[in-house]
Amino acid sequence: MKILTRYILREHIGPFLFSLMILMFVFVTKFLVQYINRFIGKGLSVQTILELIYLNLAWMLALAIPMSVLVASLMAFGRMSADNEIIILKSSGINIVQIVRPALLGAAVVMVFMIWFNDRVLPEFNHEARLLFQSISRKKPTLQLEPGVFLKIKKMQMFVEAIERPVTANLMAKSDILAPEYETSSRRDRLKHVIIFDQSNSDVQRTVIADYGFLYFDEERERLVLNLFNGEIHEMDTRTFREYRRLHFEHNVFYIPAPEMVFKREESDIRGDREMSIGMMKERIAQYRENIRKEQQKVHDLLKKVLYTPEEIQHLLAVAADSAPPVKPDTRAASRLSSIQVQMDAARSSMRYYQRQINKLEVEIHKKYSIPFAAIVFVLIGAPLGIKARKGSLGVGFTFSLGFFILYWACLIGGEELADRQLLSPFWAMWFPNVIVGLWGVYLTFRTVKETVFFQWERVPKFIRIFFQPEGSTTP
Repeated sequence: MKILTRYILREHIGPFLFSLMILMFVFVTKFLVQYINRFIGKGLSVQTILELIYLNLAWMLALAIPMSVLVASLMAFGRMSADNEIIILKSSGINIVQIVRPALLGAAVVMVFMIWFNDRVLPEFNHEARLLFQSISRKKPTLQLEPGVFLKIKKMQMFVEAIERPVTANLMAKSDILAPEYETSSRRDRLKHVIIFDQSNSDVQRTVIADYGFLYFDEERERLVLNLFNGEIHEMDTRTFREYRRLHFEHNVFYIPAPEMVFKREESDIRGDREMSIGMMKERIAQYRENIRKEQQKVHDLLKKVLYTPEEIQHLLAVAADSAPPVKPDTRAASRLSSIQVQMDAARSSMRYYQRQINKLEVEIHKKYSIPFAAIVFVLIGAPLGIKARKGSLGVGFTFSLGFFILYWACLIGGEELADRQLLSPFWAMWFPNVIVGLWGVYLTFRTVKETVFFQWERVPKFIRIFFQPEGSTTP
């Protein structure tokens, strides 16, 4: 039996690793397509982009591994069934349950590993990925200076008639410090016929004209440095329009602060629900429940101020009847009741907020267990389908796995949304997909053990059936 266990597990390793690589490639490609527009033009290094992809691999693995288990189970048992190995094992007195058991044990190991991974590794990666992504989002794009087009920098507008680009290997080294011999530098773009409209001072209208210049970014001092040569500065006093100045220069340097163009890493200890371990979330839930208890006590105290016992009511009525003249309505009492109503509404709103946060955290806690448990559920689906279909091809494995995975994740996403709206408990929101797909897997496994047909291939249209034919088969 140990030999059989090792053999079946070995049959799963190849398809599992191959499908895992394919799925990770798909996830990474989707990630790049979705966020590539936020990277382009920001002057990010390749190392920074690779680091962001690396940090996002954690959640991709958390999704890809259960699906890879399903693909591996379908392909492994499909290949064994197509080669009649299942029939040989059954004729040797080994039933289907014993054949599937090694795969279930392997899935259980994967489940334990994924629970640890989701609790310890995934939150840290998610936290670092969020901080890095925020740092990238806050960084402004690098300047794209085009000839004949006005470029706005802070409160300045710059126009360049032409740009002479050097034909050197250092053409794109825009962050280097400019050499002292600016006019002889061959490493930078030479800006010809530069015009600048400076609107930084509302009292003075300034226009700068230069024959040529060089622009670069001083990353150390977080500023743009504009070196202009053979130019003039025209200034007009916009308050009285009586003063006009014209200055000529051979070389002038303008500094423009641009701290937003420097890539700075965010540092924060604040964590979202997907960036906390189970222990952290349980502590946060305890805090929210304590806050709810305090708000409930506040509501109780407010109600005591406006609600009276029967004895207190009789006493007040007696006092009012004996009073002469009758007691007049107190406008302060109405104001006091209005204030109490506002406080009670605020307390109820706070309790609803705390309860929503509790639901979100409990959803994440159950998710850390339910998604790894899907590895076992998918084996119960993949094994009977692979045995009955008798197709060991990659197309069959991915077709079946994709269908069940879409069903599983549709239920999971829908359940999470219902739990966030407090329409479904967090437990059932996260475990309902496992229950549905798991019951289906148990049913398929039971029918396979009883050797009954649960899928009529002959009813499938021929143009679809041809894609699922075993290699070398010519059955119509």
